[in-house]
Parts: sequence; structure tokens; C-alpha cells
Amino acid sequence: MSAMKYLALILAASLAMAQSAPKQQPPKTIVFLCEHGAAKSVIAAAYFNKLAAERHLPFHAIARGTTPQEDLAKSAVAGLQKDGVAFPNEKPKLLSSADAKSAVRVMSFCPVPDSLAKKQVERYDVPAPSDGYDKARDEILKHVRELIDQLAATPAPAK
Repeated sequence: MSAMKYLALILAASLAMAQSAPKQQPPKTIVFLCEHGAAKSVIAAAYFNKLAAERHLPFHAIARGTTPQEDLAKSAVAGLQKDGVAFPNEKPKLLSSADAKSAVRVMSFCPVPDSLAKKQVERYDVPAPSDGYDKARDEILKHVRELIDQLAATPAPAK
């Protein structure tokens, strides 16, 4: 067999394999919501993403606020850095209708806006990280772990 025919066969086989390989779905979004989008939701999303990645779950969390403040809370940033947990170091963002609509779950640490009235929202009361990061993180992490366990136990939809 000539080298050209051999290369053509390899190329054809590679293309066939690529086309038959299952397409990976983008991760499903979980929204963590707090008033300022700067502390509780940031800690929750950071830990959720770490734990979901460790368990190979197809979910990604985002942090949002109902009335975002200018910058991330210093207590949350310092605590997450001390813990060695990665987080997007970006300005807090307002919860958009697109965020809420595309989310498979919304987890809130504050009263939710009327726009979310139709969506099931789970609400948690946890201490403010500014009043003690470790205590706030531990409470947030308890809820995040419960959510991760629920999502891991939910069977994938049939194709």
C-alpha cells in the first residue's frame, strides 16, 4: 500500500471516529445568589466548582447579587486565598433574567427578587463572612456539599 493511500485511510478513520464520538454537553449552571454578589455567593460558587470538578459532575456555579457592590468582599477574597480555592476575581454581577432562566438550580442567601417567583429557589441563612470567615464558610460548605450529593445522586436523563 502506498504511503498516500495509508495516510488517506488514517485520515478517514480519524474523521469517522471524531464524528461518532459523543458530543460533550456544556456544564449545567447553578446560581448562588446573595445581596451584594460579593461574599456568600462567591464562597459558595468557588467551593461548588471545586467539589463538582473533583467528582466529575457536569455542573458549573456562578455567583450573582441582587444589588451588587463595587468589589468582592475582602473577607471572602482573603479566606478563599487562604483556603487555596480558586475563584473568579471579578466585579460582582447582577443576577440577570438569562442567568435565572438557564440555571438548573438557584441557591440564595438573601430574599429573592419577584422575577424569580416562578423558579424554585432554595434559601439559606448563614453568617456573614465579615463576621468570621471560617464560621460562614463552614455553614456555606455544609449546604454546598448537600447540593453536590443531591446532584451526584440524580440519574442522568436518558438520551
